[in-house]
Amino acid sequence: MNLDYTYITLFGYTIYEPMAIFTNFIFFILTVVFFKQLNSFSQPYARQMAWFLLTLGISSCFGSAAHGAHEQLGTVFFDTVVFLCNFFSLVAVYFCFRSAYTLYSKAQNKYIIYFIALWVLVLMVSSFINGKFLLIKIHAGIVLIYSLTAHYLVYRKTRQRGSRIIVTGILISFLSILVHSLKMSVHDYFNYKDIAHVIMTVALILIYKGALLNVNELDGEISRIKQ
Repeated sequence: MNLDYTYITLFGYTIYEPMAIFTNFIFFILTVVFFKQLNSFSQPYARQMAWFLLTLGISSCFGSAAHGAHEQLGTVFFDTVVFLCNFFSLVAVYFCFRSAYTLYSKAQNKYIIYFIALWVLVLMVSSFINGKFLLIKIHAGIVLIYSLTAHYLVYRKTRQRGSRIIVTGILISFLSILVHSLKMSVHDYFNYKDIAHVIMTVALILIYKGALLNVNELDGEISRIKQ
């Protein structure tokens, strides 16, 4: 069986790749829960991490729609959903950079932030024109490596446990690329895409836990300074 076309029939409609939809949905629900928790803090780092996780989850939702419908609803619908998936992936890339930069650099250079925002906008336009995801994946990988490096340097300097957990989460997330590239599957209905989504969910939980620890520690530092 072609793993790209596993399907179920529901109320007369064909739903392609049902397990990919299910795993993406779980991923999205978790990002909503994590967003609410982190966004309740006033710290820029907390809110940037919150938006990073949420936009990643929203992107996964549109990814689910693309997986489920394929082109049976027409190319306009499919292309729009793919663009929205790419769009929110790029927004997530921006907030991933911002959160790591905020944690690592006490003095924020606004021109660096403007440059990253402009570059993300250029990628959005490119995605709208050609609909390709490869360029986005490359830049997402670069920003994840930056985030990993920034959190590792913070951990090495401060022994901040949350940053260590985030580094672990990001490293685990790279395993999903390996699984997807090698197409390591257990079953037609639990194939390499589904396994990659499960790995990403584990990484997501670790990144959230690490971010929450960092936020609580930063809150403690702010309280001590005020005293």
